[in-house]
Amino acid sequence: MKADKAFPGDFALLKVQATRTMEYCAREACQILGGASFMRGCRVERIYREVRVMAIGGGSEEIMFDLAGRQMGF
Repeated sequence: MKADKAFPGDFALLKVQATRTMEYCAREACQILGGASFMRGCRVERIYREVRVMAIGGGSEEIMFDLAGRQMGF
């Protein structure tokens, strides 16, 4: 196995980390802006709505963890 070769399991774990970070940032932005973050037209409102779509598209966290586990031999 070459050290410079990436595996699908690596990308699956990166996707999970990226979506969790995106969800955290969107949630904190909503906390900072308060009720204004839920008004239509607010940029944070749109991001907050789309976070789940981005997280689920291509596979949910559970699917990504399962793929990574299989790739790593667990």
